[in-house]
Amino acid sequence: MKAGWSVAVLSVCSSLAIAGVTEDFEGYSIGDSPAGIWQDAADFITNPTNASPTVQVIGTTDANGNATNAMQIQDGLGTSGGLIAHVGHDRIQRFETDLRLDQAGNGSSPNWISAAGLFQQTVQDDFNWMPQAFVYATRNSNRFRLFVQNADGRGGANRDFGLGLHTWEFDTWYRVVLEADTLTGQFEVSIINQETGEVLVDATRTYNNWNSAFGQYDHITVNDGEYGNNIGTIGNMATIDNIGYVPSPASMMGLVGGALISTRRRR
Repeated sequence: MKAGWSVAVLSVCSSLAIAGVTEDFEGYSIGDSPAGIWQDAADFITNPTNASPTVQVIGTTDANGNATNAMQIQDGLGTSGGLIAHVGHDRIQRFETDLRLDQAGNGSSPNWISAAGLFQQTVQDDFNWMPQAFVYATRNSNRFRLFVQNADGRGGANRDFGLGLHTWEFDTWYRVVLEADTLTGQFEVSIINQETGEVLVDATRTYNNWNSAFGQYDHITVNDGEYGNNIGTIGNMATIDNIGYVPSPASMMGLVGGALISTRRRR
C-alpha cells in the first residue's frame, strides 16, 4: 500500500477558501463514496440520469503493481459522473491526478471517457455548461485534448486544443497535470505515462481574446460524460488516484521534473 496521504486540506487564514488539496483515497474502505470536501458530480446537475453516488472506492494496483485504493467512476449512461470539490480562486491554479482509462462508452460524440480540471460555478443546470478548463480523453482519436470554455452557458465561446499525436491506452496509469493562468488565459499541460516514464505531452496553449471574468475557477473535478444524441449502451469508466490541487504554485510550470518522471515498469 502506498504511503498514506489521506485528505489534506490547508485553509487560508481568516478565510474559508481551500489553499491546497491532496487525496489518495487510502482513508476510505472499499465501496465507499468519498466524502469530506468531495461532492458527487451528479449533485451539480439538475435531473441527472446518473443518480448519486456515481463513484466508489476500489482496490486496485498502481503503475508499479503495488496495491492501492483509488476512486472509480462507475458504468453509468448519460450525464457526468465523478467527483467535485470547492477550492476557491487564485490567479495561477494547478490541478493534477493519476488517471487510468478503464472502459469507453459506445455512444455518439460528444463522448469523453474522462476529464480532469477546473470550473467556475455559475447558475447553470449542469456544470458542463459553466466556464471551465479540462484535459480530457477522447475515444474518437484515442488522444488527450484540452477544452476551455470562456463563457457562461451552453454554446458559448470555447476552444478545443490538440495536445499532440500521442495516443492513450486502456489499463495504463497516466499523470495528468493542468496549470492555468486565469488572468491571461494561458494553459500548460503535462501528461506522463507512469509505467514507462515517457512524457507524452508538455504543451502550452493560449486562449486568444481571453475574458478573465470567465476564468474565476473555484472548483476541481474529475468526471466523464455521454452527451451525444445516442448515449449508447455502455458507459465510460475511469479510475482516479493521487489528486492534487495547488493554488499560486511557485512557477508555471515545473511539471516534467523530479518525481513526476521517475521511470515506471509496465504491468
